[in-house]
Amino acid sequence: MLPTNESLVTTQTLILDHIDRRLKEIDDLGLTDTQLWQERDNHLVSVKYDCPMRIFAQLAPVPEHIKAYQLVDFERELEQPQGISTIPPPPLRLSSVMYSSDCGLTIGMNDASGMKIETYFSKAGSYATAATVIAIAQTFLLIHQMEYTPTPSSVTNVSYWTIAMQALMDGYICLIHLTTGIVMENVFLPFAAAAFFSFILVAIFGMRYLLVIRRIQRPESNRAQPQTPAATFLSTHIDFSRLYYVLLLGLFIFFKSTTHSAFVQNLVISILGCIFYSFWVPQIVRNVFRGCRKPLSPRYVVGMTVTRLVIPLYIYACPDNILAQDPSPAIWVLVIYMMLQVTVLFLQDLLGPRFFVPEKYLPQTYNYHPLISPEDEETSHEYAHHLQPRDCAICMLPVDTSGTVPTGLHVLGRIQYMMTPCHHLFHTECLEKVQV
Repeated sequence: MLPTNESLVTTQTLILDHIDRRLKEIDDLGLTDTQLWQERDNHLVSVKYDCPMRIFAQLAPVPEHIKAYQLVDFERELEQPQGISTIPPPPLRLSSVMYSSDCGLTIGMNDASGMKIETYFSKAGSYATAATVIAIAQTFLLIHQMEYTPTPSSVTNVSYWTIAMQALMDGYICLIHLTTGIVMENVFLPFAAAAFFSFILVAIFGMRYLLVIRRIQRPESNRAQPQTPAATFLSTHIDFSRLYYVLLLGLFIFFKSTTHSAFVQNLVISILGCIFYSFWVPQIVRNVFRGCRKPLSPRYVVGMTVTRLVIPLYIYACPDNILAQDPSPAIWVLVIYMMLQVTVLFLQDLLGPRFFVPEKYLPQTYNYHPLISPEDEETSHEYAHHLQPRDCAICMLPVDTSGTVPTGLHVLGRIQYMMTPCHHLFHTECLEKVQV
């Protein structure tokens, strides 16, 4: 890359002249193409493949408002951090000229920005600390989700692949942070801590939750086969082996792409990112097929969505990230895509899991949220006169079936209660927690 078109033309002219001189030297030797290749190792032709460069560089002066003692304190804090307050790092700019007398090549550079290596390590440590905090927060969010689904009937509504895709993502993050810490010895401890908490998240809590989900949902796919202990163990071993194989395959593809062009790297990262950041889609699909509402805690959905977006936003939206990655507007497409998934999940909780599916594609199912008239046999005698609902058979608290909601939103009032085919009334939340 040359700074101006004039320097490009000058450099091109010099290189072409150099090539013409070398070709003339070969012609003077009278060698054919075959002889030239056969005798290449005997160095009959003297061709230079290197251009020794002389570099003349000058750092821009420190701004006048920064005193000498402030700069000394700043440098000392970078070398031996004590936690004291110092001035912001002054801008580091370099102008240079690189010249090769052998090749007749000149390259100039004006006001190139950069940072001290100590500043870079400090930023890398801050990133690793933030990644550690995010991993700890995600661990507590997953624990909250596990507590939110304490019964087999509640676990059966959770999508196995939603949790598995997040576990794979955490596995990749753990390995990347660990590799970075090994390569950059100065920030090994912060990155090792981030990798450790990511490992705890995926290897202990994530895999444990996946094991529970798989054990409860396995009869859905193997209804005709008897569930012996040996068969259960073998099936679990196969399931988790597949996850680890997918983890290793994706890791191989990711590291293999780093040896190719920037286009290939961006393409691989985009494909992997699109796949892994669709982790709410399997849950949306399962809600439709099973007709279940609120399988996931709202705190878990919002918390996981926000924390999973922090790292890609830092890399592709922050101009001063540690990877020197230029900001990309495409990252906001990912944010909108994630927000769309979360919106559909909450609308499924509010309007029903199949609200966006055309009615002609839905199977004939029983309506658990019918309009209830005051003369219904399950309502009490006082209800007809005072609009007082019957008590829920589970929690023994009143069930409001009056539908006292704004005009046009009666469907929101009906989803607060459920009536079973045997005409018993329940709170929706109570029945969904105990139904199988």
